[in-house]
Amino acid sequence: MKIKPSAAIAVGLFVVYCVIVSGVWAIVGFDYDTVADSVQNVREGIVVPIGLGAAYLAVAATVLGWWRPSLFERVRVGSGWMFVAPVAMVGVVVLNLATAEWDDVSGEFLLWLAIGTAFVGFSEEMLTRGLAIVGFRGSMPERWVWLASCAMFAVLHSLNAFFGQGVGGTLQQMVFAFAAGIAFYVTRRITGTILVTMVIHMLWDFSTITVDHSGNDASPGGSFLILIAVVVGIVALVKILKTGDVEPDTVESSAASR
Repeated sequence: MKIKPSAAIAVGLFVVYCVIVSGVWAIVGFDYDTVADSVQNVREGIVVPIGLGAAYLAVAATVLGWWRPSLFERVRVGSGWMFVAPVAMVGVVVLNLATAEWDDVSGEFLLWLAIGTAFVGFSEEMLTRGLAIVGFRGSMPERWVWLASCAMFAVLHSLNAFFGQGVGGTLQQMVFAFAAGIAFYVTRRITGTILVTMVIHMLWDFSTITVDHSGNDASPGGSFLILIAVVVGIVALVKILKTGDVEPDTVESSAASR
């Protein structure tokens, strides 16, 4: 690494990312509740701001020299049953896609949504479970790293309250984001890479926005699978944390490994 990880850097990266996204939203007059209404809303509300955020995070990871530890764990941990959490989340995606009224969704909308949600999957995971985890590990033990990462993921969604989403809906979204963050953290630890969570995150947002755009509600069965993912994620989290702290990557250790 070029720069030693710290929580201060992680928080600083988060603040700048929020400024970039909210700044674009303010300029275009974005209304969060209408993001699924049209191709233009997808471009202005997701593709442009999150795309800029993705570029910023890529530059930051390069300057800091944090690409490898952000994307990969040194050691995979956990047991096979823990994969129930990410599999259940993928199950929600499948149910959502099966519920959508595809005749009411244009190819152009799907194309721009795929681009936008790919940016979301990369950016939000790279920020909160990539760069942030690397930074937090430089300042605190793992029993606090997961908590700080999940809290950051929840706070990230608080921006929606300033751009059209009701306070009550935003609070619910933040609670869900924190819970989902646990399953995503567990997925990173058991697969050894954040790339898996990026793909699941992208597919999750793609499926939920597609269903919304088509005029249907999400599948009721999805709520049950979400509950399974969260419960298994919490149990797995406790087991994983008992394996001990993760040795933080440092400038010195990285140099020695080359």
